[in-house]
Amino acid sequence: MVLTISDRFVDDESALRGIGKLSHEQTKEFAVTTAPSVPVAHNTAELALKESELRYRRLFETAQDAILILDGDTGEIIDANKFILDMLGYPLDYFVGRHLWELGFLKDKSFAKHAFEKLKTDGYIRYEDLPLETKQGTAISVEFVSNVYLVGDKRIIQCNIRNVTERKRAEDALALASRKLKLLSSITRHDIRNQLMALSGSLELARKTVKDPEGVTHINRAYKAADTILRQIEFTKEYEDLGVRSPTWQRVSDITRSASLQLAADNISFDIPDDLLEIYADLLLARVFYNLFDNARQHGGAVTSISISHHPSGTGLTIVVADNGVGIPTEDKPHIFERGFGKNTGLGLFFSREVLSITGISISETGVPGKSARFEMKVPEGAFRFAE
Repeated sequence: MVLTISDRFVDDESALRGIGKLSHEQTKEFAVTTAPSVPVAHNTAELALKESELRYRRLFETAQDAILILDGDTGEIIDANKFILDMLGYPLDYFVGRHLWELGFLKDKSFAKHAFEKLKTDGYIRYEDLPLETKQGTAISVEFVSNVYLVGDKRIIQCNIRNVTERKRAEDALALASRKLKLLSSITRHDIRNQLMALSGSLELARKTVKDPEGVTHINRAYKAADTILRQIEFTKEYEDLGVRSPTWQRVSDITRSASLQLAADNISFDIPDDLLEIYADLLLARVFYNLFDNARQHGGAVTSISISHHPSGTGLTIVVADNGVGIPTEDKPHIFERGFGKNTGLGLFFSREVLSITGISISETGVPGKSARFEMKVPEGAFRFAE
């Protein structure tokens, strides 16, 4: 039996069209001209090519992102998949043969022309939040990614367009809620601070007038509790900014040097490597290092030096902050990162752990009791780099 190309593909014309290669009429012509029987043995490569085109055509048509295919030289649209037709409400012939800046759904015509010019020079563009309008007049937000590639010797532009309207709406609602909560927190903190100042003043007056030793003891306890509450309230101001802004790459030497200057401890020297290590972390990273330095100053005994170093650890990196103080007692080690543990607010190390965990960085204490405290931060692969 002899199999012909037209027999193999006559039931699926789209397989012959590929992506913007053959028109409907060209497909028919191709099927007719190839109708004479051709032995399978002599057409293996061509059959494989057509099967590949069929697979990619099906992927193109069933993709859950909108896709446009453009001529890389002229910018004219060659093809559009079903998803973009449904998303914007236009038929296929509305797109084919036209430029992006000629289409009604893209309100900023200058953007399309600029994007095309940038594609011709850079070969890739990406826009996170591009406004479009459907045929029905509905405004939507999309993520627009486009790149240039070669098909034989012809330049093709593929535009992938993802509808992010719901995500954008959720992000905007979350940002609004965050702003309202921050305002509420600020107002509440201000009111509590005022009341605590009034309470502390009254307790100070009572302490001067009360002569009974037991009464003075109770007043002192109340005064100390009010002072603790005030410090905890002040701490919430720092915590409300946790995770509000996106993490960013930060140079460790700059961050640690800045934190050491904030400490203003003339009796402590710092050994900070002057290299190009950067880690991807929340913008409160400087506060993490300050907390570690301040913890050494307040609880490390006669600390005179603090060193910062780093070394490879498997596929990641370990950053070490060590001092020459008295270290941390063995029985306290499992609890130092728990909320409320320790002196003062008991929140400093807990806060540091939370900040680092946003980008997958862990922290532990590995020092020797009686000799030194040693904090190790494990930075995962992909969250550190050495800048050029």
